[in-house]
Amino acid sequence: MVTKPTGREPVMVPNAQFGVLLREHRIASGMRQKDLAVKLGWSVSRISMIERGERQAKEEFASRVDNALNTGGTLLTAWHKANEQATRLPTWFRRWVEIEQGANALLTWQPLIIPGLLQTVDYARAILSGKPGVTQDRVETALAARIDRQHILDRDDPPMLWVVVDEGVLTRPIGSEAVMAGQLDHLLAMAERPRVTIQVLPRDSWSTTGLLGAFFIARTRNVQDMAYVESSARGQIIGDPDDVMEITAKYEMIHGEAQTQRVSLDLIRRTRKQWTT
Repeated sequence: MVTKPTGREPVMVPNAQFGVLLREHRIASGMRQKDLAVKLGWSVSRISMIERGERQAKEEFASRVDNALNTGGTLLTAWHKANEQATRLPTWFRRWVEIEQGANALLTWQPLIIPGLLQTVDYARAILSGKPGVTQDRVETALAARIDRQHILDRDDPPMLWVVVDEGVLTRPIGSEAVMAGQLDHLLAMAERPRVTIQVLPRDSWSTTGLLGAFFIARTRNVQDMAYVESSARGQIIGDPDDVMEITAKYEMIHGEAQTQRVSLDLIRRTRKQWTT
C-alpha cells in the first residue's frame, strides 16, 4: 500500500512530480527498477531518469506503467493533473522550478520586491496585476502557480532558504497598506522557521552590488550550482560555472553588508508599524 504524500513531493513540474509517485508505487509493489523495465520492455536507465525527474514521462508511459503496477489509474490521473498544473507556468520558467524543487539550499538577493517564495497571496496578486494588458484570469492562474511553488518550504525536508532584501523593499507600497502589513507579518512568521533566514541590506550601507537585478542561486548535493537571474521580460537560467561563481561572489558581498537576522527582524517589526498608522 502506498502511503499518502506528506509534502515531500514536488508540487507542479510534471516529470518531478510523476517521478516521485512512480517510485513510491514501484517500491510498494516490491519491484526493482530492473523488474519494471523488463515488464515494460524499456531500459532501466529510462525508468531511473523518469523517477529522478530528469526525463518527462509521456502519457503512453504513464498508462503502461499504471497497468504494470496495478495502480488502478492513479499514475495516469497524476500525470494529467501534473501536466495541467504545469501549464500555469511559463515554459521558460519550468526548468528553474525543477531545479528549485531539487535544491538543498536556495540563496536570493532581492533589491525591489519580496521574493516569490515568501509572498502572500495579496502581495503576489498586486505584483502580477501590474503587467500591462494582463487579464484577471491570467493573474489568478499565475497566482496559483506562485503559491503552489511555495509548498517546497512546507515539505518534510525543505531547502535552506537564505534571503537578503534591500531595505527599500519594506517601504515600497505594493497593493495597499493592509497588504504591506500582512506581507511583513508573513516575513516575521516565516523567519521563525529553522531553515529560513531573512536579512535586510540597510539603506545606509552605500552598497551598489546587485542593484541591476535580483537573482537566485540553487545548491544541490553532488550537482553544479545553478543560478537564475530575473529581468523585466523573462528570467535566465545560468549554468556556466564561471558565471555562477560571479553571481555567488555578488551574493556574498551583499550578504556581508546585510544586517544580521535578529537586527533585520527588528527593522521589519518597526517598519511594519508604518503600514498600520
